Amino acid sequence: MIEVPKPNHKRRVPKRSARNSFPSSVRKKIYERDDGKCQMCGGIGTEIHHVVFRSQGGRGVMTNGLTLCQPCHRKVHDNADLADYWVGVYADRYGPNFYKDKYDLGREL
Repeated sequence: MIEVPKPNHKRRVPKRSARNSFPSSVRKKIYERDDGKCQMCGGIGTEIHHVVFRSQGGRGVMTNGLTLCQPCHRKVHDNADLADYWVGVYADRYGPNFYKDKYDLGREL
């Protein structure tokens, strides 16, 4: 029997888990844009928050990232009104599709 090599197909779209997390280069850009400060209290920002949560389809793109300190990050996750506030701020700043990546945007066009 003749051996046929297995084709090496690349994924057209990366897996969802890879699209939802912030790569280190994007984390660095978010941190620099926010000047390393928590955007709620002005303290030292130590965590990057998904403005639109990953569970709701928020991708790991710069326009969906927010620098927060740990206590403020916890507040945003515990308070739905506060989370909605930041969604509104970012929608005004970057447009209604701020949380989508190039694959999501390409599908809509």
